[in-house]
Amino acid sequence: MPEWFLLPDLIPYSAAENMARDEYLFQLCHTKKCGFLRFYSWDKPTFSFGVSQKISKAVNLKFLEQNHCSFVRRITGGKTVLHNDEITYAVVSSEDTFYRDNDLYKSYLLISRVIVRAFENIGVEAYLCKSHSSAYARTDHPCFSFPTLNEIEINGKKIVGSAQKRDKFALLQHGSIPITMDYKLYSGGSNANKNSLERRMTTFSEVSGKSKDELLRSLIASFRDFLKLKFESYFLNRDDNNEIKKLTKKYNSRDWNFSL
Repeated sequence: MPEWFLLPDLIPYSAAENMARDEYLFQLCHTKKCGFLRFYSWDKPTFSFGVSQKISKAVNLKFLEQNHCSFVRRITGGKTVLHNDEITYAVVSSEDTFYRDNDLYKSYLLISRVIVRAFENIGVEAYLCKSHSSAYARTDHPCFSFPTLNEIEINGKKIVGSAQKRDKFALLQHGSIPITMDYKLYSGGSNANKNSLERRMTTFSEVSGKSKDELLRSLIASFRDFLKLKFESYFLNRDDNNEIKKLTKKYNSRDWNFSL
């Protein structure tokens, strides 16, 4: 029976701390066959951008400074996301279900289906995008401005933005599920058109009267039902936290965030 651990990080963390925690779990999955499901939030509005993006193209640094926003480069791909009032998830695994038995495409599809079921279980009709806009993918438009194959939509609008990293040992997929969205902030910080974002994305509060906590419980239940097991709690010890502090320095560094 594979080990799966649940980490509901109820305390909001900084941009660097959140990315450090995700990467640390990814590293743990290199040492043993296991999986982690993590849900978390952010201590202030934060713009994260993909590992291959140029920072000058991904975000408007002057606007971010003027609006007291953080920014961070992810180790995953994808485009710019504003993390604010949302549920952020991370699936980190070296076990069979999402990693060993499936490639990037299939694992991405499986995780999306689990999240779709979570929406359905609280009365929200969600579905997977059937097309992929290769033209948009080659641009610096933010994540929620265009659909990616097998990402999740509601009423023709994108509601979940996800990105994945994998190597020969494990995968990390994390993503953003906005509860509400400050479209002016998102557009200003990502050099995007506000009206375009409003046309192409939606938020949980726009499609459901359910609470954020109800959505979180539904997400946990959907992953538990799919995996057909009970999650164990994972408590970080002193050694874990020391390693996370080292990684936090990386994500706070200019060398990392301005590497492109």
